Amino acid sequence: HSNDGVKFLGVEIGSRFTRIQAKKLTGFKQKLKRMTKRNGGKPLEQVIKEVNPLLRGFSQYFRIANTDRAFAKIAGWLRRRLRSIQLRLWKKPTRLHRRLKQLGYKPPFRSISMTSWRNSASPLASFAMPNQWFNDLGLVNLTHDRTGYVFSNYAERKYA
Repeated sequence: HSNDGVKFLGVEIGSRFTRIQAKKLTGFKQKLKRMTKRNGGKPLEQVIKEVNPLLRGFSQYFRIANTDRAFAKIAGWLRRRLRSIQLRLWKKPTRLHRRLKQLGYKPPFRSISMTSWRNSASPLASFAMPNQWFNDLGLVNLTHDRTGYVFSNYAERKYA
């Protein structure tokens, strides 16, 4: 039993799966990458406004595939890129520390480099910018979409 499905409009359709073609995912990530440059100098809200239509379009288009895992991975990676942008915009660790204090965390906090990609995944960055914060800023959350739509009576009953 081969694992290769039929390819149709960027979706691979197999007997037991539907998934987004790898090259479509790669292209999507590259687009997002271009739009989320760390040295873009734009406020985070602006960056979110710009990526949202892309996220919305992509998730609408591919919702027929079973994309939960792929979407979750991209959403996590994108939030990390956005954290990285925000760290860069804060410029100094003191601003990050101020934010942590506002959220009720108690100093002392470690001083971290605000420009390193590694630190965008640090606990301090995650505490200062939790996932919910991105939802509040209006970032389209790919993991909120119900995917794997199959247009049949069976699906209607299942989701009703």
